[in-house]
Amino acid sequence: MSGASSNLFSIKDKVVIITGCARGIGLTYAKGLGSHQAKLAICDIQDEKIVEVGQDLEKSGCEVMASRVDVTNPGEVDAFVQQVIERFGRIDGLVNNAGVLMRRTPEEMKLEEWEFIQKVNVNGTFLFAQAVGKEMMRQREGSIVNIASIGAKQALGLRLAYCTSKAAVEHFTRTLAFEWGEYNIRVNAIGPGFIKSDMNADLRANKEIYNRMVSEVPLGRFGEPDDLLGTLIYLISPASTYVTGQTIFVDGGKTTV
Repeated sequence: MSGASSNLFSIKDKVVIITGCARGIGLTYAKGLGSHQAKLAICDIQDEKIVEVGQDLEKSGCEVMASRVDVTNPGEVDAFVQQVIERFGRIDGLVNNAGVLMRRTPEEMKLEEWEFIQKVNVNGTFLFAQAVGKEMMRQREGSIVNIASIGAKQALGLRLAYCTSKAAVEHFTRTLAFEWGEYNIRVNAIGPGFIKSDMNADLRANKEIYNRMVSEVPLGRFGEPDDLLGTLIYLISPASTYVTGQTIFVDGGKTTV
């Protein structure tokens, strides 16, 4: 096998920012990329927890910096991105993972709840992409991976605000890829389906709801957080150098139903 082929999926020494990874799927992303020798810059609004995660990753041999960042605060986002550049000298990848979900009926949802979901899921994605994109424009390369959802394509009960925000993330991805293609910046998204997480632990605990949800998935199961890693590594790695503006749904076939 040629050297180019053998390194096709390598992310060794790539500097990757991951937002919202103090726990859950974001933590899985951090551990997964770290185990493949990426250099990580991780952040979350949970300050003590994200520092603890950073320490654990360092113990496993990963080169990492960890900070508390509110993704909705432009000043904090810009400062963190500058710290990453000062520490590592460049940014190769961004994983816009930070997100929130509230289950409400449309008639019960308060305006401040609606705005909070849009602020984190949409504004936070924009602010980090903008700050990191400026550096990638100077480098004339980079990969941005936004986290969308099957909710961008399909209606999900009690999640009007969430589905709306993720539809916005999907089209943001497509449009930003168009805008920044000339700089060799690739912008793609992952659309997770029913993945085991803290966000759906209560649903999975209800046997009737769980069985109904599983019945809607052609592969017949909830996904594990690790099921998302292959797609993420692909989008960060040289294997996807001609892929941009795409949302890859990792959903066990849910969006085919």
